[in-house]
Amino acid sequence: MILYSKPNCDKCDDIKKLLKRQNVVFEERSTSDPAVKAEALALVADRPDAVLPIIQFADGHAVSNDMGLYRELKSTGVLK
Repeated sequence: MILYSKPNCDKCDDIKKLLKRQNVVFEERSTSDPAVKAEALALVADRPDAVLPIIQFADGHAVSNDMGLYRELKSTGVLK
């Protein structure tokens, strides 16, 4: 799982804390790097209103905060 986030993002910090509390292994990538930002935006290109954080799951699908991120984490079994 890859978590795309940015510095000083409360929602990004909240999801990181939640994942850590649940002992979920994830790789964090900061969108402060323009290449990483482009990579993250490409994942949700069909959702121009997408907002950080964005999570890309192992199967390749991605969900942003405005797309029911918490609901998706629960439905996929990531969160208990």
